[in-house]
Amino acid sequence: MARVPAQVSALLEELAAGLPAVLGRNLAGVYLYGSLTQGAFDPARSDVDCIAATRRDLSDAQFRRLGAWLARLKESNPWAARLQMTFLVRGEVLRMHAKACHYQFGVLRRGGSDGNPIVWLNVLESGVTLYGESPESFVPEITWGILSEALGREVNYLREELSLKPQSGWRDVPFYRAYAVLTLCRILYTHAKGKVVSKPRAARWALKHLPEEWHGLVRHAAASDYERLSTKAALSSVRRFVDFAGARLGVSARCPFERALRVPLKTRGRGPESENF
Repeated sequence: MARVPAQVSALLEELAAGLPAVLGRNLAGVYLYGSLTQGAFDPARSDVDCIAATRRDLSDAQFRRLGAWLARLKESNPWAARLQMTFLVRGEVLRMHAKACHYQFGVLRRGGSDGNPIVWLNVLESGVTLYGESPESFVPEITWGILSEALGREVNYLREELSLKPQSGWRDVPFYRAYAVLTLCRILYTHAKGKVVSKPRAARWALKHLPEEWHGLVRHAAASDYERLSTKAALSSVRRFVDFAGARLGVSARCPFERALRVPLKTRGRGPESENF
């Protein structure tokens, strides 16, 4: 795991000790994934990505206790405001329309899950178990068909935001366009390799393996992600890159969406990042 600030380490210790106390025997496990476990953590930009598995959906009393505990944690450790955490029922981690709870922006909410296997592939490959069972003990086999379908949904989530949703609040945000390009690089990498990697690594791969016409867009997105550029990539170019990725994956532009179950895009104060990817 990447070297992390002391307050981040303290946050992880609090999660490992505090969540079992709050949820008791209902808690099956807590897992860290993302940039912290992929060697791509940047204290200036990165979030702390975690997922928890419970044996059953949280009761109203557990939900209230958990929300109060997380509120106190946010007061004692500023990194709790950058914690992005999903609570899923252990036996339903890959099921569409499953019940879930999401902690984002310092607020705990009930919601749903689209059964996305990408986060669990991330956990299985490079994640760290903070508490409880090994994820291998309950995560179903992630077949190529399951993974391919999930990658296609990710492409269409981006297509919806960039092209199809008239009221999109992110389309004209410079960082969102960079985020979309880098997320597409990760999608294409996973489609080619069957593995989940960090955005910087996926961008480097894209510059070696994608047609040259996309190299300028990828370089622009990578520079924008590190705040070396504030200019927006051309929307038409980003949309064409979405179509290119969709064609690589065999995803139809008319593919239906499961948007109602999507967790709100993470902002980190600047721009969004996918719930799972």
